[in-house]
Amino acid sequence: MGNSYIGRQPIVNERGALFAYDLFYSGQNNTPQATATLINDIQSSFGVDRILGKRIGFIRADYRFVFHELLDLLPKERIVYALMEDIAIDPPLCEHLAKLSGQGYQFALNDFAYTPENIEKFSPIFPYLEYLKIDIPRSGRIKRDDVEKLQNQGLIVIGSKIESHAIHAECVAKGFSYFQGYFISKPRVLENPSFSIDQESVINLWNMLQRDVSIDELVKAFELNHMVSLKLIRFINSAVFSLRNPVSSIRHVLTLMGREPLSHWIMLLMFSEAQESDENTIPLLLMVVNRTELMTKLLALMTPSPSKQQMATAYFVGMLSLIHLLFHIPHRDILKRLNVAPEIERALFEGDGFYGELLTTVRAVEMADNEGIEHFLKKYNIDYARLEPIIAEAMEKVNQFDEAMG
Repeated sequence: MGNSYIGRQPIVNERGALFAYDLFYSGQNNTPQATATLINDIQSSFGVDRILGKRIGFIRADYRFVFHELLDLLPKERIVYALMEDIAIDPPLCEHLAKLSGQGYQFALNDFAYTPENIEKFSPIFPYLEYLKIDIPRSGRIKRDDVEKLQNQGLIVIGSKIESHAIHAECVAKGFSYFQGYFISKPRVLENPSFSIDQESVINLWNMLQRDVSIDELVKAFELNHMVSLKLIRFINSAVFSLRNPVSSIRHVLTLMGREPLSHWIMLLMFSEAQESDENTIPLLLMVVNRTELMTKLLALMTPSPSKQQMATAYFVGMLSLIHLLFHIPHRDILKRLNVAPEIERALFEGDGFYGELLTTVRAVEMADNEGIEHFLKKYNIDYARLEPIIAEAMEKVNQFDEAMG
């Protein structure tokens, strides 16, 4: 396989709900060989459900690949083959796309630059496409009327390479159906941000867990927050935890899970609360699950038999690294409310120390930054082949949470 691994980038709707994943192999520049390797690995090594969960996946395809037998390896109802923007449009391609489309295969056009010339060039294959992924930086003059014309031809329009929330808002106003890009992982700034009542309740519960108050005090505090308690029990009873017998009370949760794991799930619950109250929030909970899984699993590669405290700190740093996206409040202000240790602040803001280095590496994995990943693996003498199963396991955990959240 070489120094590459399966990556995926979310495609979301205008409310930020997860719709699909764009799949790729890092470090291989979307070559035909990379697509073939990606499909083989999904089919033979990992399985579609492990990589995609209940979502659909977009996979890039060049001219030759459209005619390749590998097209049959993955279930056609789960995969959209995104034709490369430099694909040659000729009668054999149109004829074959018509045949495959009639058989239920789904196609998109990848990184389409909206220009009159490209509309003329690619219009012969439009009848065989389900989706059109428009390269936003290369399509600055596109108007709402242009998007509507494409939609009237039966095309679902996706804006790709969206780098800011302002550009995302413009695309929403122009009528795009779905959105993809790094705007998802950038904070939005609000003029008068504040915590909601439910978020305040969860923060108070979390702080009580950190202060090591008695079980009776914790049970009473949880029971006074009925919705929080009900949602926590729902999470604990979901497939994520794989408990042999379902729990039915907060006291049972506290004694069964323990304080440290429970404080982790409480923080996740805060993320999920924010998602439900802010319909413009992207699927932050899934981002958090992915990052905390990578933090703890990479820690286990770095440090044989890490302590419970080390694992807890790695998990916590991963979670707090995204919390400013949740509340649209300056990062340091939130950390003050949570009384975070200076070591964790330095890891988050300066990339300092052991956990700062770990967080930097996890971000490199998320951004498909092979140079950053190789630097980390070389420093700790870790074989690259050990990375891909970790990434796949994190994806699987994200899928489980996605399912549990409904």
